[in-house]
Formats: sequence, C-alpha cells, structure tokens
Amino acid sequence: MSIQLGKINNLIVNEIAYEGAYLTDHQGNGEVFLKKDELPEGLTTKQSIDVFVYEEQGNLTATTKTPIAQLGDFALLQVTSINKIGAFVDLGIGKELLVPFNEQKPKFELSRSYLVKLYLDKASQRLCGSSNLNKFVKPESTGFKKSQEVSIIIAGRTDLGFKVIVNNEFWGMVFTDQVFKPLFIGQKLQAYVAKVREDGKLDIRLSKPGVAGSNELSDEIYKKLFSENGVIHLGDKSDPVAIKKMFGCSKANFKRAIGHLFKEGKIDLAATKISLIK
Repeated sequence: MSIQLGKINNLIVNEIAYEGAYLTDHQGNGEVFLKKDELPEGLTTKQSIDVFVYEEQGNLTATTKTPIAQLGDFALLQVTSINKIGAFVDLGIGKELLVPFNEQKPKFELSRSYLVKLYLDKASQRLCGSSNLNKFVKPESTGFKKSQEVSIIIAGRTDLGFKVIVNNEFWGMVFTDQVFKPLFIGQKLQAYVAKVREDGKLDIRLSKPGVAGSNELSDEIYKKLFSENGVIHLGDKSDPVAIKKMFGCSKANFKRAIGHLFKEGKIDLAATKISLIK
C-alpha cells in the first residue's frame, strides 16, 4: 500500500520530533509530515493514524482534519481567492484546492460555490479541481436496468429538470414532473433508474418505483396521522400543491398510498380529509 495524495490514508508513526511527526505506509515506504499542532494527545511511534494527505510547497503533508472531498469526488466548493493561475476553493482543511482557469466552466467568481471534480493533474502530479464536468462524466451509460437503485449528485438545472451525475460516472436527468422536494447543486441522494434510453442516456426518478415506493409513502402517511391526532386535511380531491408540500410526492402517488391504507382498514377517506380508524 503506497501513500495516496488527495486521500485519507491509514499510516504508521515512524518518528515524533519537536516540529511534528513523520508518517509512513504500512510497508515503511514514503514519508509524510504531520504538524505538531495536529498531533493527537498520547500519539506514539508505531501507532497507526488516519490522515488526509495533501501537498504543501512541494512536500507531502498530512492533516487529521476531514476534507469536504477526496480525490475522485465531486463536491460543491466555495471560492476563497483568485490569482493569476486560477481560483482556490475551500477544501475544509485550511489548505485550498487550485482550480486552474482552463478547468473553470463557467469562469469562477469570488465567494460563489461550484460543483468541482477533484483530480490528479498528470503533468504536475498536483491535486486540482475542475468544473469542466464533461471531461469526467460520460453521456452514455452501460449496464443499467430499469428500477435499479443508484447514487446521484445534483449537477445543474435545465428547462427539462435537473442534470445529475449517476454513480459518479454517467449523466442522467431527473425531469421536473419527478421532483417533489427542494433540490440543490451538489446534493447527494439515492435514486432509481426510470428508463434507459436507446442511446444509453438515463432518466432518473427520486422515489422508489412500484409497490415498494407506495408502501414507503403509506407508512409515512400513517405515521403523520398519529402525530396529527388521527386527522390530516388532505384527500383524493385535495390540491396537488398541498399534497406535494406535506409529503413531497405527486397526487397520483398520494392517492395510491392512501388507497392502500384504506384497503387495509386503517383509515377513513373523505374528499379532502383522511382519518385513522381507531
């Protein structure tokens, strides 16, 4: 196991000096410096410790602070400064990450936040960031099936809905009619494949499809009824906006869920009200 720049590494304390500690990997290879003010109390030689490894003035340096993102991750990061070589974004460890000008799409502005991919620059072997996401995200997917659970990152808003990064690798789209709760750039969620198109592009839905999704919503409504003393002023004739506001779902899904509760004999239904059967 070699020391990985831009990653959290489990390393061994090789030496403790006045200025800090020197760490190596488990085979005794490489050397990373951990500053004195970050040494955990009671740290001894031969002890293992988890640290994030970054570069400072050409040297590998370690920190016990947890970064917002690691090498290979996408993350929403705020611009802290801009100079002649690019912009610097906050990584959460007191050391900023460089996003070169040619990796900024759009051009960065001070104090604004952008979705950035952390990558290792081949020429300089330096940890950098890029908002030119098309370099890292593929338009055509492979190996997905309808209803498959996936992880997504909200990447941007369009006229059709929200562009998302699926499983850290492929572009997908959540259409507006599938959005029933607030979404923001950089948000990470579990979602489901709604459709795999002939060209390999992915349509994504946020709610669990089929009976499983309906059952989850039924459980949520049932719990809500208990917290509201057995009555909720929503029914199958209620305004879809009111249903979306309370449960973050479509009216069709709401009607399906309360229909399930009614068939189980758990609730009474009215046009704009449901109530528990005690």
